[in-house]
Amino acid sequence: MGLEAYLFQIQLSRPVDESDVVDLFKKIGMTCLPTSAKNKSLTEYRSYYFEARTQNGLTEANMIYSPSEKNSDEFSLRFSVLSPKIVIDQTFDLLSKLNSLMPIKVYDTEIHNHLYRQLRKNGVIDQNFEGIEGTDKEKEIQLQCFIPLDKVAFSRNDFSIHKRNLVLSNDKGEVIENGSKTIDAIEKKGLVDRFIYWVKNEL
Repeated sequence: MGLEAYLFQIQLSRPVDESDVVDLFKKIGMTCLPTSAKNKSLTEYRSYYFEARTQNGLTEANMIYSPSEKNSDEFSLRFSVLSPKIVIDQTFDLLSKLNSLMPIKVYDTEIHNHLYRQLRKNGVIDQNFEGIEGTDKEKEIQLQCFIPLDKVAFSRNDFSIHKRNLVLSNDKGEVIENGSKTIDAIEKKGLVDRFIYWVKNEL
């Protein structure tokens, strides 16, 4: 996924050993992809990729282990906004299962991007999103980006985030890959204008 991905950062309450990561994601219903880290030494970055691919959409996760580190306490999670809107249920169900195994915090990067783009439009920060480092405003935004494990609240879309609106309007959708397949699907579904609107008004 790329442009069409809705991205979260998941913070775990305790580190997960690399030897346990595949089993952990299997427990919540995600499959480890063959492209995940294999035969790599501790001196390299090791990335593990997981997915839940169903008729409800595509949800992907990526957990990275740094050189010389055998534990990690965070990973990224995303779903395609071209999926049917029930992908939101699927994604939050996966997170709820994980939360039952260990407490987690969910950081919504799209809230962060949305609020920072508004500040950029108003001249508060520059084109690189810099200008409020270490301020109370930065702390306030960081707190707003942590969301509850509540798919109903997420679907209300209180911040009017365009990416959420895209998926929430999909009674039907399709599970697609990134790259050319994504572009083809966007064109096929007549979504080009909607993505152009997002680019012009959000980026």
